[in-house]
Amino acid sequence: MATPDGDEDLYKGAPLQVGDEAPNFTCDSHLGMITFHEVLDGQFSMLVTFPNDFEAVATTELGMIAKLQEEFEARNVKLFALSADTKGNHRRWIEDVEELQDCKITFPLFADVDGSVSRVYGLVRPGTVGNAAKSIISAGLIVIIDLDKRIRFISQYPSSTGRNFYEILRVIDSLQLTLFHSVATPANWMQGEDVFVRNDISATAAGAMFPKGFVAIKEWFRITPQPDTKTG
Repeated sequence: MATPDGDEDLYKGAPLQVGDEAPNFTCDSHLGMITFHEVLDGQFSMLVTFPNDFEAVATTELGMIAKLQEEFEARNVKLFALSADTKGNHRRWIEDVEELQDCKITFPLFADVDGSVSRVYGLVRPGTVGNAAKSIISAGLIVIIDLDKRIRFISQYPSSTGRNFYEILRVIDSLQLTLFHSVATPANWMQGEDVFVRNDISATAAGAMFPKGFVAIKEWFRITPQPDTKTG
């Protein structure tokens, strides 16, 4: 059984938003009991949730995360997964995932048996009680958490739509770049492409901050080469 830590009432109102502290919890996993905040280690982290084990779409998703683990580690991102199923089922499902997806899963898969973690992360409608909480989870989250345990990206997907983890890598590249530099990334931006100078940076300050220079097409539309990157 999982135990949300802290004031659970904080999570019964508005849904979690970017900038909120990621809710802490203590939960068993196929690798043992874990208290979430204690293992974040002051680095970027990603929590991916699934409604159930032994689902075809989720199998491909969990397998893709494992296949891309080196890419996440290169960005200093720690990986966690969660499903509202038992620890025993997790171990059997992981065996199937590794067989079907030709991968090795070494990151924790939390066993949110009673749906309590899913509840504080907004996947259970308010007022749903008991085992019904687990049975009505029909979506999965991707939550990206920064060095200060703050949510920097949160997105909910229906369980019938497989998630694109190459896009999540692109999001992480943008989040880490914009955390350490006063820039913003345009639509469809990819690593190495030009970026925007943030609008709250004056022209004088921008001249000092961006040694590669920038082009001001309009005073609010200023393009600069991507600064050197740094990971969290």
